[in-house]
This record gives sequence, structure tokens and C-alpha cells, in this order.
Amino acid sequence: MYIRCLILCIAFVLATASKKRYDGNILVSVTPYEEKHFKVLSLLEDTDEINIWNDIRRNSSVHVMFNNATAPWLMGLFSSLSMKPSIMHNDVQALVDQEENEIQLRARSGAPRGIHDAFLNYDEVTAWLKELVGLYPQLCTLISIGKTYENRDIWLIKCTGNNGATNKKKACLDFGIHAREWISPATGVYIINELVSKYAAGGLSKELLDTWEFHIIPILNPDGYAHSHARERMWRKNRKLVSGTCYGVDLNRNFGYQWNTGGSSASACSDTFHGGSPMSENEAKALQNYMTGKSWNTYLTFHSYGQWWFTNWGYTTANPPQYDELKQKANIGANAIKAVHGRAYTVGSSAQILYVASGGSEDWTRGALNILYSYCIELPPTGGTGFIAPVSEILKTGLETFAGVAAYLKALP
Repeated sequence: MYIRCLILCIAFVLATASKKRYDGNILVSVTPYEEKHFKVLSLLEDTDEINIWNDIRRNSSVHVMFNNATAPWLMGLFSSLSMKPSIMHNDVQALVDQEENEIQLRARSGAPRGIHDAFLNYDEVTAWLKELVGLYPQLCTLISIGKTYENRDIWLIKCTGNNGATNKKKACLDFGIHAREWISPATGVYIINELVSKYAAGGLSKELLDTWEFHIIPILNPDGYAHSHARERMWRKNRKLVSGTCYGVDLNRNFGYQWNTGGSSASACSDTFHGGSPMSENEAKALQNYMTGKSWNTYLTFHSYGQWWFTNWGYTTANPPQYDELKQKANIGANAIKAVHGRAYTVGSSAQILYVASGGSEDWTRGALNILYSYCIELPPTGGTGFIAPVSEILKTGLETFAGVAAYLKALP
């Protein structure tokens, strides 16, 4: 027992020593209400002065992280622009440490890391998917739709009922396009498990699998996600080397419909770097190659955080085609989510509610593949600790998201 504990302690020290620390970083809320405020925030992020956590929205709280050493002039700048700066958390590293301690406490206990009580890393999700397919071969198949820059598989699990029905509707769902949004892959895993493990019991899972063919990618950004677990908790992009010192492309700015027409960055070090060309990244190409040539009824991409259900057309403030229909269907899902725990989602165009952001996957599936019901869903929370969600959020978010997605899918023609 002593040797085992010693080995675990050494492993913990080595693991934590190799991770990027956020000592001296604070998380601050600011409120932009003019176009110039958006430009200021974008410039500060491009020059690595701040790190923006949530989506920028007019007249609403935007959460920005920066080092306390720069706080006097940044707080002064935000105050001079009447952006109402206020400190949300004065020690980001303490939040990261709390999350890491929870992970290590479970590891030292010897308890298995279950899908409801741990944010599984890439290797653990891979192992779980393979085990699930082994348990339910009549319902699921697992394929790699491509390889990443660091040669990881981009896994897709196809799930459908074995009731013999033909001409089933098809849904493509992806999660984890941004590495630090851990609640997204956890929710994807929850939905997969809910569909497959409860099929035999009948009820909602059986109804969905007997009428739908689900194509689910639980981690669309494997390299970035693995990096956020092993090295840099707040990492967002993929891990391709794009210049001498800068890594990563924002995959949700890299898709080929209306690419680089606003709301992305040409700076290779920026968190919203759109890449050197549309569809330049392996992950975007993998999704493109898999989805093109098939008939789809809906596409859903899951991010965090903010509690939004966004329609397509993030690249423009103009209404997307059939906007009222899109909102009507999204509201069915949002209402079902709210009915579980009371958490409200805002429905609408991301460009109208927030700001323009081009190169998103939901715009590409609508514009290039003509999938009318293409949406981006931003999971909880709306504030609090942001990306560093407690483990208890896995079950809570999973339950309500499954309810919302199920209600939405049942409403589609």
C-alpha cells in the first residue's frame, strides 16, 4: 500500500509540474455595448494581453482573464470606456488546482473514472467507446473519420436501433471542437450512453434509435483536448504548429463557408486564428469528407459556455433563411431543457445576439451541405467558474441536454 501511494504521489507531482500554471491571473467581467468595445477586446486578445473565456455579447458580461501585473492599466482602460470591469475570481490557478485536486483524489482512491463522475481524457474516451461497441455491436459501430496533426484518431460512433426500419432520419452531432470546453465531450458521452444502454428497456432511447441514425463525434479536436488535460487547461485550438512560436488553429473559424469574412483573426497566436486557408485543418477536412455526399436531417455542434441555442448564419447579422422555423424548433429543445432544472437558454442568431463570427461549422453545414436545421448549442454555465465546471455538472448538464435534444429531434419533420 505504501509503495502504491508513493508511486501515485510521484506521478501527481510530475504531472502537475509539467502543466502550465495560471498564477497571478484574474478573471474579470466587462460589459461591451459599442462596436469599439468589441474591437478593443479583439485587439487585446490578438496581442495576448487578455484571454476571452465566453462569447462576446452586447450589454452583457464578458469574462476575460489577464495577469494581475497588467490589472492597473487594463482595469483603467475598461473603466475609461465605461465597460464596468469587476473581478469575478482573483486567482485562476486556485480554480485549476481545485479541479486537479478533485481528479487526483479520485485517482488515489482507486475508484474507476466513470462517465458521470469524471471528465475523461482522450485516451479514456477512446477506451470507453471501444468497450461500448463491444457490448452493443448490434446498435453501434465505431470508425475513425481521420487523423489529427499529432496522429490521433477522430472517432465517430454510429448508433441506431436494430428494428429493421429503413429510411431513418440522420443526425450528426459533434462535441469538443474547442479543447478547454470539457463539459462538451462529457455531454456527448452522456448522450451516447443514454441512447445505447437504455435501448433495451424501451422508452425514449428506443424511440429515438428506432427512428434516427445518430452519427456522433464526441471529441472533434483530439489534440487540443489531450493538451488541455495534460499541459494547458485553458487551451482552445488544435495543436498544429503554424509559425515558429505559435500553435493551433481555431477549428470553428476554419470551415469553408464565408471563411474569413469577420469575427476571426489572421494572427497565428490568436485564440480565434482562422488558419491559412478554408478547410486547412485535418479535423475540418475529416468532418467535410464524412458528411459530404450523405443526406442529413440535422447537424448540432456543442460548445460551452453561455446557455445559447444558436441558429446558423454566424457570419452575418442578416436573418438566416427560414429563421422563424429555425427558432421555433430550437425553442422546443430549449423549453425541454428548462423543464429539467430550470436553466434557460437564449435562442436566435449568434451574429445578432453576440457578434459576427465567420468560419463556423454550423454555417458550413447550412451553406455548403444545405442542412436547414444546423445549430450551435452553447452548454452551461452562464458565469461562475466558466470552463472549470464541477464534476456534478456532467450529470446535470447531460440530463437536461438529452431531454432538449430528444424533444427537438421528435419535432423535426
